[in-house]
Amino acid sequence: MKKHYLIFFCIIVILIIGIVFGTNYSLNLSSPKTTYVHHFPENKSPALTEFMSSFLRGHLENRPLETDNRYVFSIGNLQQGSESINYYEYTEAQIEKYYEPLLGLQKPDKQFRQLKESEELETSVYKPVKDIFSFNLPKVALERGNRLKIQTESAEEILDLPQLMEKYNIKETDEIAFDVVQSNKGYFTLLILDEDAMNSKGQKLYLTFFIKQDLSKMVMSESFDEAVQEKLDKGDLNSFFSDFQKIDDAERYGFLYDQTIVDMKIKKIVEIKKEDYLSNDGRYVYINGRQDKLEDGIQKIQRIENYAAGNEIYETEFKLDYKEIAKELDLVISGIGIAEINYFNKDYVVLNLEYNGKFVGTGGGTNVIIDLQENKKTLAFYLVNLELNIEIRDWLTL
Repeated sequence: MKKHYLIFFCIIVILIIGIVFGTNYSLNLSSPKTTYVHHFPENKSPALTEFMSSFLRGHLENRPLETDNRYVFSIGNLQQGSESINYYEYTEAQIEKYYEPLLGLQKPDKQFRQLKESEELETSVYKPVKDIFSFNLPKVALERGNRLKIQTESAEEILDLPQLMEKYNIKETDEIAFDVVQSNKGYFTLLILDEDAMNSKGQKLYLTFFIKQDLSKMVMSESFDEAVQEKLDKGDLNSFFSDFQKIDDAERYGFLYDQTIVDMKIKKIVEIKKEDYLSNDGRYVYINGRQDKLEDGIQKIQRIENYAAGNEIYETEFKLDYKEIAKELDLVISGIGIAEINYFNKDYVVLNLEYNGKFVGTGGGTNVIIDLQENKKTLAFYLVNLELNIEIRDWLTL
C-alpha cells in the first residue's frame, strides 16, 4: 500500500512541475524580457539609421526611392518657390557619420535637435542629384498657363492641366503644387494640389497621376482610397501592378503611397483601421497604435499580409508598462497623460510619454526607443528624452 501511495505522490509532483515549467515557458514566449537602458543607443544599426534619416529629413519632403544604400528625396515646387521639382541624395554612411555624436549620450535632447537645425546637413550631407534619369526620376516643370512639362529618359510630354482637369474647373491662373512621391524604372507617381479647386467631396483638390516611364499610359485619380478603388475596379491600373513596390514575400501587396496599399490578387485597397498604425514602409501594422492614448499591456505587430487576412499571426509581441517606466525614471506620478507613437518602421518604435503629476501639473516625460531588431526574447527600451513630440513618417506633402 505504501508503495502505491509513493508512486501516486511522485506522479502528482511530476505533473505539478510540468505545469509550472510549461506555464513559464508559454509566458516567456509571449512576453519577452525587457531591458531598460538610460542612454541613446551606443551602436549604429540599420533601424537607427532609418529613424535618424526620417527625422533629419523632416516631413516636408517626399522620398520617391531608396537604392544601394543611397536615399533620394524630392522637394516640390511651392516648398522652394520654384517652378520645378528638385531632387537630393545622400548615403547611409553619410547619415551614420552625421548622427555619430549622439551614440551613448545620456541626455541627447539638445544635440538631437541641433543636428536637424545645423547648416551642415544642407551643405555637407544632402547633395543635388546631378543625373536624375539614372535614378529613373522624371523632370517636371511648370510652364505658363499651368502646363506641366514632363521629361523622362525616353519620352517628353506637356500636360495642359486646365484642359486635362476641366471637370474640376482648374484655371490657368490657379496656384498649382506638385511633387513625385514614388518612382522606379517602370512608372512614377505624381501628386498635384490645387487649393483653388474642389474634389468630388467638396475638399481641396489632390490628384494622383500614375504614369509609365515611357509616358505611354497615364491614369489620373483623386487622392483618396474610394477614388483609387474605382480605378482598380475598372482595371485602369492593371498594367501598373508589375511596377508597384511589393511589400510582402509573395508579392501580392503593392505600396502605392502614404497609407494606400492594394491587394493585387483581388484588386482591392487594404483597409487600415483608424486605430491601427501602418509602418512607414507599409510592411507592418501596430495593432491599436493610433489610439488617442496608446494603452500599455501586451503590444502586437503584424505583417501586412497577416493583417489583411484578418488572422492572429503576429510578427512581434511585447509588454509595455507605464508604471514600470516611471519607476525606472524615479518619476512621482498619478498616471499617464500622453502616450503616442512618434515613429514606427520595421524593428523600431519610438514613443512619446508624458505623465500626470501626483497632485497637479505634469509628472515628467520621456521618449522610448524600442529596438526590435535582433533578440526578440530580450528587448531593449531606451529611455531618453529627445524632446520629440511629433509624428515622423513619409506623409504626402506639397
